[in-house]
Amino acid sequence: MGKSEIFQKMINAWLTKDADEFLSVLTEDILYTECYGPQYSGKDECEKWFIHWNKPACNQVKSWPVENYYCDGTVGFFTWTFTCVYQDKESVFDGCSLVKFRDDLICEIQEFEQKHEKFRPYKRRK
Repeated sequence: MGKSEIFQKMINAWLTKDADEFLSVLTEDILYTECYGPQYSGKDECEKWFIHWNKPACNQVKSWPVENYYCDGTVGFFTWTFTCVYQDKESVFDGCSLVKFRDDLICEIQEFEQKHEKFRPYKRRK
């Protein structure tokens, strides 16, 4: 399985709320850093986070398409748009994941976020 397929399998696990599939692509010593600060070290912490996030039926990852990616050796960069409902509030943002792989598993993820709505403050007006 290629690196992009491994990353997509992780995304699919969030879309289907499948904890076993999520954990199947992570190393035991995974370090996962979300874009707003929380960090999960090891599969146990990642499992607790995944289950806690997905336990309320109303929480749902609605879509998470990967727009672009680049993989080289043991590292991949993935740009995406994330849409979810969390605690009855829908949100959408764009992001990038820096992903490190070891033995066809994800050993580290660092997420970075940017606002989904874009604007051009210096666009020439007609």
